[in-house]
Amino acid sequence: MREIVVVNDTNIFIDLFNIGLLDVFFSLPWQVHTTKLVMYELLREGQQETVLGYKESGLLHISSFEADEILKIGALFQESMSKTNLSFADCSVWYYAKVNNYVLLTGDRKLRTASANDGVEVHGILHVMDKLVEFGKLTYKNAIEKLEKLYSTNPRLPQDEKDKRLKMWKYEIEKKGDSL
Repeated sequence: MREIVVVNDTNIFIDLFNIGLLDVFFSLPWQVHTTKLVMYELLREGQQETVLGYKESGLLHISSFEADEILKIGALFQESMSKTNLSFADCSVWYYAKVNNYVLLTGDRKLRTASANDGVEVHGILHVMDKLVEFGKLTYKNAIEKLEKLYSTNPRLPQDEKDKRLKMWKYEIEKKGDSL
């Protein structure tokens, strides 16, 4: 069975779209879930259509909610408003991950903190990059190129984490070559 992962409020999709890794991401041994509310946040040309293509091919599950669930998400949203500026879509994936015991992928620090404090396992785009290398979906050389591109399109990511990966992947190239 594939590990279940929930992708949040578009930032993971957007980052992967921007660096040309959506196909590779969807080749991971994961069941990728998101919410319909997240899909409404994919606004740039081609993003929503591209991501919807993975639903059509059975690689993406897009969840919608019943009225009682919308009320619960609304309560979570109201509660979080006093501490953060999370969107309703953010709260939808937080809720969805929590009630289903799924892993939440997000690049949003506030969502990451709030959901982790609520007992949800949370990872970001750098975890995705690590897994792409670990599962042999990217060579070290390609991972370095994509990581550089990621940081050029999303400069808010932690520089120390980038440097750590670049050093490690360059070392692996020197040690083993670029077969992985």
